[in-house]
Amino acid sequence: MQSKSILLILSHAPYGDTRAKEALDLALTAAAFGQDVSLLFTQDALYLLLKSQQPQAIEQKNLANICSALPMYDIDKIYIENNTSQTKHITAEQLILPGVFVNHNQIALMIRDHDVVLRF
Repeated sequence: MQSKSILLILSHAPYGDTRAKEALDLALTAAAFGQDVSLLFTQDALYLLLKSQQPQAIEQKNLANICSALPMYDIDKIYIENNTSQTKHITAEQLILPGVFVNHNQIALMIRDHDVVLRF
């Protein structure tokens, strides 16, 4: 099977619906089958990477645990939209995983350079 480069763009909040969990499940599954997976966190999806999550208060499972497993699946291409991080005052030190902060021009290039792009 030929490897594809897959870019998953996450833009929704981690809790309240299943989109974030589905995106992470897809990323792990694709990586387990040898696909090259990149994740781009924009808008409210950036909250998924925060160390200080407490979803137990709303009776949800902590999705940060899944994010912590990404490197074990060789998913190390984590990108964060710079405008979002600045607007929400989120710094690299607050995140559970290291990521590369990217601007809109870099995002456009990423979309162009991947074989498959999915938005959640």
